[in-house]
Amino acid sequence: MDRVLSQISLDLLNVFHQVAKFGSMTLASKALFITQPAVSHSIALLEGQLGYPLFERAGRKLLLTDEGKTLFQTTNGLFSVLAEGERQLKDLRSSKTGVLKIGCPFLLLQTCLTPVLAAFHKAHPEVRIRVEIENRMQPMLDLLRQDKVDLLFLATPEQGRIESEFVERKLGTYRYAFLASKDHFPFLREKTLALQDVNEQPIVILRPGNNTRDYLERRFAEAGLVLNVQWETETMAVTEEFTKAGFGLGAMLLDNRPIVAPHHEGLFELKIKEDLPTGRYLVLHHSQKSLSENAVRFLTMARHFADGEASNAQ
Repeated sequence: MDRVLSQISLDLLNVFHQVAKFGSMTLASKALFITQPAVSHSIALLEGQLGYPLFERAGRKLLLTDEGKTLFQTTNGLFSVLAEGERQLKDLRSSKTGVLKIGCPFLLLQTCLTPVLAAFHKAHPEVRIRVEIENRMQPMLDLLRQDKVDLLFLATPEQGRIESEFVERKLGTYRYAFLASKDHFPFLREKTLALQDVNEQPIVILRPGNNTRDYLERRFAEAGLVLNVQWETETMAVTEEFTKAGFGLGAMLLDNRPIVAPHHEGLFELKIKEDLPTGRYLVLHHSQKSLSENAVRFLTMARHFADGEASNAQ
């Protein structure tokens, strides 16, 4: 009985496709995880429904008939389209759920990214977010290089490109500064200080191993000074609290065009004669790999936060 191709089940067509591809019912049965007699039965059933043979034997070999060759071209296209459709559906489903992997140093999580993460979670509660914290530059880049994160946020000096294998997007700029308590250091408020003057006061700063500490120590060394560190902290929040308490002058990182405008209540920024280091907030992603829909959404939201807060500050 002749049947039109659209009436044939996909299961039968898939069995035929595997036999035609491998040229063997035994190999096709292994690929399909069914028995060889089941493959033989399916081919006989398909040929019966179509009304013409699809294979002919030449010794131990299975050869396609002319009809079989035409059908194999058709199933090649059919299963390619189905595989692409399955991939697109999986990507769509992943974009609606899935996992978003973000990498950043703790400082950026504390000062910039937390409100973006909160807003993204509110807009897309079905997406799981995983944040990888790393404070050292090369290990941070390795997170992205090894596909452990989709997006990498970092703060880096103004000059220079990170790595050619990554796409860089600038979110804003920052500067290093020293803040002091209005209650404990009022005598410094109207003064313009040299680095030597700053160094005569106790300094509160993040512990070694982060950019803030490294860049400021380097800048003071250029002036022939050893940074007068009296208090070392684990986070910028603790640095700020110690500074408010009058422990010393707080070495801080301040946003020029902030993702989140900092509110250092009770503190003022010292006026310093010499230039202090400046830098950029960047987000990186791999140039050779396409971003997931969730990563695109998060990146767009982060840029809107940066632009929106900058507009509000003007």
